[in-house]
Amino acid sequence: MSEALRRDFTLRNNDLETLNNKFALNAVGIKIYSYVELSDTHLSVLSTNDSSGETLTTIRLCIVDSRSGRLSTPELPYEDEEVIPLNTTHIGCPIFKDEDILYGYYIDEIAALVKNFSAEERAAYHALNNEIMKGTEVDIHQFYVVGTQGEPGSMKILSAHPSLRTFLDYGPAECMMNRLRGDDNDMGVSNGNRRPMIELRSASEPAAPTLIVTTVDSEDASKDASTADTSPSLTPPSVAVPKNIHTRRPTLTPDTVDGSSLAPRKPVKAVQFSDAPHKDVDQLRRPQRAHLFPLPSSSSERFKWIHVPFCHSGWVPHVLTTISQEKGDPKLHSTLLMDKMWFSQHNRSRHASSHARFVRPMAKCLLPRGAERHDGITTPLSANSDVQFVVYMPYLHWDTFKNMQRQAALIKQRSLQAHAFPVTWEVANSKSMEHKLIWQHLTSDRPVHCRRTLDQYGYPSLRNTSVRDADQVLYKRTKPDENAKSSKGASTRKKLSARSSVGRRSGLTGTDENAAKVLMVDQLWLWIMDNQTVITFFAPKEKEDNDNGLSREGDLRGEIYQDINGDFANQCADPFDFAALAVMHAVKALLGDRTTDRNLQVFRIFEEYISILTEQQTSSFKHFRNNHRFQNAKDISAAQHIDNRRDLDALLELRDIEDELNTIDKLIREQQACVADMLSQYDHLTPRDRGHNGVEFLHITSQFLVEHKEQVDGMLKSARAAQRAFKDLLDMKQKQANIVEAHLAREQNEVAADQSRSVMIFTVFTIIFLPLSFFASVFGINSREWSSQPNNYPTLSNIFTYMVSISLAVIIIALLVAFNRFSRGMARRAWKYVAIPILKMLRWLHVIKRLPADVPYGGAAGTSIDLEKMALAEKERGDAKRLSTISRTHSMRMNWEDELRWHRKNSAIE
Repeated sequence: MSEALRRDFTLRNNDLETLNNKFALNAVGIKIYSYVELSDTHLSVLSTNDSSGETLTTIRLCIVDSRSGRLSTPELPYEDEEVIPLNTTHIGCPIFKDEDILYGYYIDEIAALVKNFSAEERAAYHALNNEIMKGTEVDIHQFYVVGTQGEPGSMKILSAHPSLRTFLDYGPAECMMNRLRGDDNDMGVSNGNRRPMIELRSASEPAAPTLIVTTVDSEDASKDASTADTSPSLTPPSVAVPKNIHTRRPTLTPDTVDGSSLAPRKPVKAVQFSDAPHKDVDQLRRPQRAHLFPLPSSSSERFKWIHVPFCHSGWVPHVLTTISQEKGDPKLHSTLLMDKMWFSQHNRSRHASSHARFVRPMAKCLLPRGAERHDGITTPLSANSDVQFVVYMPYLHWDTFKNMQRQAALIKQRSLQAHAFPVTWEVANSKSMEHKLIWQHLTSDRPVHCRRTLDQYGYPSLRNTSVRDADQVLYKRTKPDENAKSSKGASTRKKLSARSSVGRRSGLTGTDENAAKVLMVDQLWLWIMDNQTVITFFAPKEKEDNDNGLSREGDLRGEIYQDINGDFANQCADPFDFAALAVMHAVKALLGDRTTDRNLQVFRIFEEYISILTEQQTSSFKHFRNNHRFQNAKDISAAQHIDNRRDLDALLELRDIEDELNTIDKLIREQQACVADMLSQYDHLTPRDRGHNGVEFLHITSQFLVEHKEQVDGMLKSARAAQRAFKDLLDMKQKQANIVEAHLAREQNEVAADQSRSVMIFTVFTIIFLPLSFFASVFGINSREWSSQPNNYPTLSNIFTYMVSISLAVIIIALLVAFNRFSRGMARRAWKYVAIPILKMLRWLHVIKRLPADVPYGGAAGTSIDLEKMALAEKERGDAKRLSTISRTHSMRMNWEDELRWHRKNSAIE
């Protein structure tokens, strides 16, 4: 073996480990079969000895064993890999020596994959993947300090927004350099040694300066920078500046330079007219030299904030690996993605629903080697000399009910397919990047984590929460008012009365379909790789058509971005300060004071709804008290105490409120645990690792959570008190209904008593006259004893013998038929198979007997019969009948003859 190969095959080779990581990342979503050997290979190596010198020695070892042949590593686990051992050496592994069965399975797997993945489907699959990679924008924000040496500087931010594909191909530093060159779209084109420069010019009025950007050569810029005056100068514009300046190039606003919004204009003093000459106005109109905007340099850079939209676990290794390779340390992210810090935190349910897939909350600090932990918690050490930090935390957000339903339908449709191909037409032509990402990576090895509703967060073990999602308090209080939509011409009084009614679908506040909203729970993933890089992952609220700017309400990325370009810019001196600021805004995303839409003021909606239900409870108590006042039992009506639907609906509403408040309380407790862990770990960081502003942010967040938890506890107490009141009311109504039923039962008992008296009188008369009538009938029998004639028959003993025996038989048979199932069955069979045929035969004989003798019988079908002659013959014999009677008799005879012929035919066939 040559020296070059020896160097390549040495342990811990950085190039080979980098190649292995790249291959593992590119193989995400592909089933990997790793074949390892079980037989030892005989190798002859040159050895040295003090006595014999150099000799050849034979050694035995497995070259491709489970450690070297496996793609997965402890730093980068690969879940979709199956290790198959082969009973051969490393020479026979590639050709499956003596393993024909395994080779056949391997070929069958490849054939099935190729068969189920046609060229058209493969093209659509890759086209969708490329669209996702190119359409997903990664935010790169470079924090740097500008100012005069020796004086406090101010924090500035320069932002770049490359696509995810560009970011992974070139890295964050090259994307930022391309941003400085002005090539935001094409990484391969360079505009030379040019950089943007800020210049102040007037807009529509001289006294209202507006920041615009021009480009100058770097040499001229450096000369101007050395002699530039720090005070802004104004020059009269040659052309009026348009209102929409975000798309003009090279005339750019600071929004394209540092990602911030337009700088606020300076206040304009009121113009006072006087006789003095307007020297100030003339001075303002004089053209002056442009004011330079300082760009970041290697000495002024502080740290980068890299944000990736959507919580896709498959993108995390790609992004972290790209940053590690750019910094020249492939192992920089190894401890951040090890099983204890990443994969073991993923929750998966048995029913494999998408809403049961999330990362458990955690906040861990990875100290460098040699640092001591004072909290007694054992965590892995950092991969370099800097402190590394990991934060996973849920936070409350919102979405429209219509968008939530579309996402649920898409997830259901995608779950029915084993693979992402074939791609449906709706997904391929959809404007939602989130829907495309869900279709592409919902069931992959490292799947995307979908946004969850409040009930999906609170009950991740439920397979389906669609019914609970439709019963959210926020949705029921913000969904369109059907009464207002159907009767627009109704009076205001009717509309208000319809809105004031409380029920399972009441309390509506709007008529716009986009007004219906639901509470969602999103995730914040944050990593601090070193003192210069912080990475965040969280899902955005995508903009919908005609949302009137609602997508900006509670937008976490927008809230953080606005603060780091404003008041909090100078307070983020390092990644730890920024991490605390991001956590603070995640907690305040929806519960903060920046939400202007009344349909998103969650706690106020809960408090109002509880107040409405409490008022209904008071009204129900008063109504019950008024109905309880009566003077006599005849005025009592049980119906008004039995119909409790309105109170029962209110009780169920309070149960829903309590359930959702408990879920929000669970969320706040998890956030409090994360903030407490961060505070305890920030206290042990050295001043070199972090600033002091992050601790202040965390204290503000902790106080905010304490206040809102107290508010939630207060609403829970109110809801539970109202529930107890409704339960007491329903219990009292039930008791009152029982009292009413007792009154009614007493009246019925009195009526029954009167009836029983009448029955008793009749019974007395029956007891008196029954023996009399019996003996009168007995003495009325013409028997030998009563007639005094010796030849008279029967005797009295014979009469009593017949009477008792026949009566006893009839009574026994009647009782058996009445109380014995077998006897009833036998009676039915006897009636069906014996009595009915006999009755039919007797009826037939009676018909034959009554027919005239000269009437032909049994003729062929279709023989005509003169019914008038039959009637005349009956009249001559003195047995005249009506013609209709003769016709019915003839019809019965014909029907009976047909039935006899049918029976004979069936008997012959048998």
